[in-house]
Amino acid sequence: MKNKSELQVLVSAIGGDVGQAIVKSLRLSKRKIVCHGCDIEDNGIGKLYVDSFQVVPSAIDKSYINEIDGLCSDFCIDAFIPASEQEISFLSEYGNIQQLPGGIPIICQNASIIRTYGDKLHSMQALDEKINVALYADGKDVKAVSNLIQKTGYPVVVKERISRGSKSVHIVYNPEELKTTLIQSDLPLVQEYIDDDFGEYSIGIFSDDKQIHAIAFRRSLGLTGASWYAESCDDPDVLEYGKNIARIVSPHGSINIQVRKSSKGVKLLEVNPRFSSLTAARAICGFNDVEWSLDLVLKGSVDIGRPAIRNVRFKRYISELIDFGNGFETIPEWMPEKQNYDKT
Repeated sequence: MKNKSELQVLVSAIGGDVGQAIVKSLRLSKRKIVCHGCDIEDNGIGKLYVDSFQVVPSAIDKSYINEIDGLCSDFCIDAFIPASEQEISFLSEYGNIQQLPGGIPIICQNASIIRTYGDKLHSMQALDEKINVALYADGKDVKAVSNLIQKTGYPVVVKERISRGSKSVHIVYNPEELKTTLIQSDLPLVQEYIDDDFGEYSIGIFSDDKQIHAIAFRRSLGLTGASWYAESCDDPDVLEYGKNIARIVSPHGSINIQVRKSSKGVKLLEVNPRFSSLTAARAICGFNDVEWSLDLVLKGSVDIGRPAIRNVRFKRYISELIDFGNGFETIPEWMPEKQNYDKT
């Protein structure tokens, strides 16, 4: 790592919840980290979270790499953290090592992991028979879907193989709904429905190639597709299940895993080989996998020891900012009152 008093980090897709969660995690570091942000649009609220903001082209644009590389040069960036699925998929394939043309390291999983676990069907196929997964079928394979329905009955879950969050997840209850949903999907995966009588969980994993660290949140989802409420938990079945998956995936850095626990035990819903929208909640607990990932890439190692983890409850809410001509600001009368928070 460069010997200087502060790090310069560029985070992309800053208009989205994952990009903002990454920046919030960096803000919790004890070291000085200057956070620069970029996105394909300039009207999002994300630019208010960073020290500088720039509009960049989409990852499918031919000028994308040059624009990002140029930003890194202009701001003396030490590391670039992509936060969108499209960018991660593209950048993981860029060159033999994960760095931009100017030599700036990219903080993301390698191409092999992204290709396998960034696709929900390939992920299930890679883990099948090694771990307890929800039964599944390729939504484009009529026979496979029919065989799945014969085994599980309805309802079943239909989701896009390559997507983020729950906005593309549909629970279907009969053949007519299934047919319509499959037609409307690009690359669908069909899964058995797993009840959440014992909870749905997001498991954060960090691996430094020597040790696997895990943290779990029991969560509920909101209309935006992200975790709307989450609370840390120490369920040993859930944590060990996540570590077992990590032993198979062998990530270098951070991934997150979504599972449900029913009367049949813990079952995998999906693996997301990237940071998640709960990244900031993990960091406030003491599990700052964004900072650890920086150290792992920039220094080649990270000294985590036994992290002191605090239990927390996390709530996401919709808020607004107002600009009277002097910049955006909060309205105190619109902010949640502490005494009205649920104490149960």
